[in-house]
Amino acid sequence: MRLFDCHTHLDKYPEPELEGILYRAKEVGVGGAIVAGTTIESSLHSVRLAENNPNLFAAIGIHPMDITVPFDYTAHQVLAELALNDRVLAISEVGLDGLKGAPDIALQEDVFRTNIQLAKKNNLPIIYHSRETYPRILDILASEGAQTVGGAAHYFQGDLKTAKRCIDLGFFISLARPLLRIQDLQEIARKIPIEYIVLETDSYPQHFKKNRQNWTEPRHLAEVALALAEIRNITLEQVIQQTSCNILNMLGSRSEAIKGALEDTFTM
Repeated sequence: MRLFDCHTHLDKYPEPELEGILYRAKEVGVGGAIVAGTTIESSLHSVRLAENNPNLFAAIGIHPMDITVPFDYTAHQVLAELALNDRVLAISEVGLDGLKGAPDIALQEDVFRTNIQLAKKNNLPIIYHSRETYPRILDILASEGAQTVGGAAHYFQGDLKTAKRCIDLGFFISLARPLLRIQDLQEIARKIPIEYIVLETDSYPQHFKKNRQNWTEPRHLAEVALALAEIRNITLEQVIQQTSCNILNMLGSRSEAIKGALEDTFTM
């Protein structure tokens, strides 16, 4: 079985770069990745990439930092139609952001609730964004009945209490490269059930890093998996097997779509 990257933004890269990015991922045992939309336009782009690449899959949604207007009829119709596409595996990247200068929180919550309902209607898991919005975001997920579809806490960096509440709501804890350096996160990764851990890179063009080779890509998922193996004192093979099974469990009825990516190499 191969690793699976449950959250990337590969749509932000120039398309000519994708072949190299996917090849480097294949070389270290990463069998597939979800490309998460952040706007209507990027959601459409993510679906198109997934349709044209057998080991890429799409998630659709509006990122809280990209909310400029209330969720209107046109946006809802576009996402509702995309949700029917069998290459779409989740609703993401949606959620709440408490960063200074973020859009009005009431507007964020309204859009988030609408996205939760879209997920429930289409039986899609929710891979959500939360920055400085715990525990409020979990209160909203619970009140909207999001536990019926579950999902994952994207790029998790909360505390142990928060991690346990996420799990109680039926959400997986998605770990990324911060696991390599944050001791508190390592302790959480050691204590929570490994059956509720999934892995991601949140790959995005990092122009602030002058050396292109240092930009995070799906290939770096292997480093995250190795770190988790060392933290849990288990083999890398056990981490790969368990986290890939966890992805299948998280995706539920959509899991069949990725089985080939977990078992085979990238089609180049």
